[in-house]
Amino acid sequence: MKGPGKGKTNNPKGKPKGALNRTTKESKELLEQVLLGQVDNINSALIKVLKDDPAKYLDACSKLFNYVLPKRTDVTSGEKEIPTSLPVIIIQ
Repeated sequence: MKGPGKGKTNNPKGKPKGALNRTTKESKELLEQVLLGQVDNINSALIKVLKDDPAKYLDACSKLFNYVLPKRTDVTSGEKEIPTSLPVIIIQ
């Protein structure tokens, strides 16, 4: 019999919590490379949206922030998530 046997492992602590499997890790790396190649196009599109409709620009930015900023939790409410979207009102 090869290996440690059924129900046993060479890594008794198992896979660490939050560790990505190889496919997920490689997919994220590929997507990151694709997006890095589109930075100029994304920036140009955001500038156009800002000129055409400032409210849509703010909405787009707030959606993008979710991918780069960690989610915040309210330390006074038992670790409940703080709302991620807020209404935007433009007063003219």
